[in-house]
Amino acid sequence: MQLLSTTIKSVAVAAVVSVAAAGPVASEESYHWQIQSNLNAGEPGYVAVEKKFVELAEEMSGGRITFDLHPVGALFPISEGLEAVSTGLAQMAVLTGGYYSGKMGPIANLEMGVPGSLRTPMERYNFFYKKGFIDLAREAYAEQGVFYLGPQFSPPWDMMSKKPITGMEDFEGLKVRAFGIEAKWYEKMGASATFLDGGEIYSALATGVVDAARWASPSGNMNNSFHEVAKYYMQPSPMPVPNNFFAVNMSAWKELPDDLKAILEEAAIAASFEYLAISALEDAKAMQDMQAAGVEVSRIPPEEWRKMEAIARDLWQDYAEADAYAKRGVEMLNAYLEELGR
Repeated sequence: MQLLSTTIKSVAVAAVVSVAAAGPVASEESYHWQIQSNLNAGEPGYVAVEKKFVELAEEMSGGRITFDLHPVGALFPISEGLEAVSTGLAQMAVLTGGYYSGKMGPIANLEMGVPGSLRTPMERYNFFYKKGFIDLAREAYAEQGVFYLGPQFSPPWDMMSKKPITGMEDFEGLKVRAFGIEAKWYEKMGASATFLDGGEIYSALATGVVDAARWASPSGNMNNSFHEVAKYYMQPSPMPVPNNFFAVNMSAWKELPDDLKAILEEAAIAASFEYLAISALEDAKAMQDMQAAGVEVSRIPPEEWRKMEAIARDLWQDYAEADAYAKRGVEMLNAYLEELGR
């Protein structure tokens, strides 16, 4: 936690340096933006945007840019988020890329994170900001009239189940709530996958419509009371380092002077690490509380997990055949994994 706290403070310092480097303020014009979150008010990711994006950017800009932050669904359905931002219904939103893979192609899944690849938040950060993946994401989303401001790194998206999952054989015949490449991954191991909205998961688990659900980190799963109807918590996480992203209307972005652009880019990084920090605190307590309520951790041995990761990797390797963006994304991810010795 000390490392995350230090990192967040360093981000604020970096933002000041970035703004100074941008040169004199080109205009004293003020801007007021609407932002829709992908989460409900009070959830860790929402609070992180409120405290380390909205409030930080407003303070560092001296009030030259201000925001109204709205919870998920307040301005538009999350499934329509990409179009809503591109058409200017809101100047900005926090979105989940995988929801838009039908329009964007596989690059949206690679941007969100794929199983069998990166394992820690710092690996994910380096992939975006040190290895250049953010530039590829910006190029792809620009075609939709959206400026990709940056990722919002998320805590793990974990799986809870009604029976122990300790290896591939336990997926045979399992009914799983999942979507995208994850769904295909579980199907390769013998499961059947179906997509359910978050509000449908509890009843689906309770009635046996599904046997397992991949949703959120421990605090998110407990807040939805999944521990009441699913008594097993699978580890490792199938999605250890996913991310949402900050989408900005392209015209609104181009209207900003360079110093405000620099502030928003740094505030996005600060909000990412704040989300991880808040979640780490809440997840530790939530896991203890769920175990006290009878939840058991079912662990997949390392050698078995490596076999499962290999199946997932084969799936996203095929993305390279889909289009030019996906091909470049797969090549970048493979190169970075090779550097990591994987």
